[in-house]
Amino acid sequence: MHCACLSAGKAFLREVARTGQTIGTVHTLGALHLGHAELIRRAASENDVAIVTVYPNKIQLRPGGSYDFNLDEDIGLALRSGATAVISSNDTEMFPPGYRTLLSQGDCHLRLGGPEAYLKEAVTGAVRWICYARPTRSYFGLKDIGQAILVKRAVADLLLDCEIRFVPTVRYKNGVPISSRLRRFSRSELDELSCLFRALDHSRKEIAQGVSRVEDLVASATSQIKFRNFQLDFVRIVGADNFEDLEQVKLPFIIFGAATAHGLRIFDSIYVPDQDTLVKGPSDIWINLPERPSQTSFHP
Repeated sequence: MHCACLSAGKAFLREVARTGQTIGTVHTLGALHLGHAELIRRAASENDVAIVTVYPNKIQLRPGGSYDFNLDEDIGLALRSGATAVISSNDTEMFPPGYRTLLSQGDCHLRLGGPEAYLKEAVTGAVRWICYARPTRSYFGLKDIGQAILVKRAVADLLLDCEIRFVPTVRYKNGVPISSRLRRFSRSELDELSCLFRALDHSRKEIAQGVSRVEDLVASATSQIKFRNFQLDFVRIVGADNFEDLEQVKLPFIIFGAATAHGLRIFDSIYVPDQDTLVKGPSDIWINLPERPSQTSFHP
């Protein structure tokens, strides 16, 4: 089922609410891939109804840029992954004349990926959809760790009756986390990018072995990264509660890195909320790398 506007989606949601069924939501910009599919499967398996929203939130996209997606393909992937319905919208509906509201969480949105990460705008967009759909649960991938943590904080602060569920990162077996941005890269470039995850995981293992000085950990991780086509932007270790850089590692924390090529910045991270994750590693989901770069649209 596809609801092509907010009013149609709201009518469907009201009917679901009337029957008392639980609702799980997945909120997307479009260009769905296997990472989104995992979120949708979780939502479908843990709720009576799974709703996917598709809207390329203009305030979290680079000004003047475009976001390429195919709505029909996205609807197909969502339904095959277990969605009950897809609700899509457009700029006219989402940003009518006079719109002026953005959620403020201090400067947390600037600490992780900088202003170009558009975290404030991403969190605002996600929370707006949660307010609209009023789901029982809403699902966020740890691939976008900053958004996931800040949305959970916002939902708690605003007393919204919704459980935020984190879903492990979906990675290719070479370590690269699946992202719609990967469509721009060749197979060889994806293989090259894999050293970023290996470096971050190297830091996790060193911390598990007792290394705690962040300066030493970052230097060690950086030495593991050998790029030809990418530029390493940074490797950082930050507190998971406020995204502030640490001097000495303490739980919970995020090992965070970024690299740029073709004008696109690719983020990767390892979220370590507890001792068990530190020792065993994150419970990421691993899939085979496609044979051809064109397959990185990731439609199953």
